[in-house]
Amino acid sequence: MSTFDETDLARIDVATALFAAWSSGDLDAPRQFLTDEPVLVDSIGGEKQGWETIRAYFAHGLERYPDLVLEPTGEFWARPDGLALLWRMSATVHDDSMGPGHIGKKWVVEGLSYLVFDGLKVAYEADYHDGGARQRSLES
Repeated sequence: MSTFDETDLARIDVATALFAAWSSGDLDAPRQFLTDEPVLVDSIGGEKQGWETIRAYFAHGLERYPDLVLEPTGEFWARPDGLALLWRMSATVHDDSMGPGHIGKKWVVEGLSYLVFDGLKVAYEADYHDGGARQRSLES
């Protein structure tokens, strides 16, 4: 069992709020939790530098999946510079891009993120998930 100090607990609160912001459907909601020059690295989408680039990437995702939810599972690990956390991402298929018969179905993917903090703002977020997991979750 991990023990967290005051800074770790504050960062867990920020991470939880950041993931709620990613899940809010509001393109600008995550901004308040990020530094002035944040970096987002997605194992599928690549590296995005700066808020405007991250926002555009996020907008593309919300356009495709307007009910996108990124929810921490409650498992966190702390380091002096940040946190790692497990999460579950889900959304509903709204078009035929996932194949015939999947419109209206919800996919679910699990992943892991590593967040590097500057104070209580996230400077770097690296998200790791399996690119084929969405499709597999629809077929199981």
